[in-house]
Amino acid sequence: HLTTDDMPLFTRLRMTAFGEAVIDIANDPTYDQWTFSQKIRHALEQETAARTERRVLKLLKASRTPNPAACVEDIRYLDGRNLNRELVARLAACRWIDQTHNLVILGKSSVGKSYLAQALVNAACRRDYTARYFRLDDLANQLAVYHRQDAQRLTFLTGLHTCDLLVLDDFLTTPITGETAAELLNILAAREG
Repeated sequence: HLTTDDMPLFTRLRMTAFGEAVIDIANDPTYDQWTFSQKIRHALEQETAARTERRVLKLLKASRTPNPAACVEDIRYLDGRNLNRELVARLAACRWIDQTHNLVILGKSSVGKSYLAQALVNAACRRDYTARYFRLDDLANQLAVYHRQDAQRLTFLTGLHTCDLLVLDDFLTTPITGETAAELLNILAAREG
């Protein structure tokens, strides 16, 4: 029988979830009635699910969203928020990203615009889209750190131009310089491509 002592073999192959499933199958009599094919399929499904989860976590981390756990399933549709459940579900399907549409979320202060944006980042990452999230003043500060000819600046801007979803939260709620406004327009124009 396979045991946890065999896990390093699976780890070296980068198939940890597959290995855990195989060891469970080998040591749990409830799987004895399964065919060999069923056992292999189950282990492969476990590995696929684990890889998908790792990919989503990696995309969420790269997005720099302040609340990666925000999700559309947790949105509360309270009176006065003017949120339409069907519209949110359509937005969470992310077809608008494929169609390169822009989305502007408007509303009164403290109604959950930022949470909705973060939930849409989460939905996009779960569908294997790349995303970046910035408060506009933080983006302006980040751009100010880099010198015009800095290679890091070029890499940073390329990331903004090429990500599938760019969220600019608190858009123009704080003053920005004319230079920053021009850079922002360049970023948006480059994304329109």
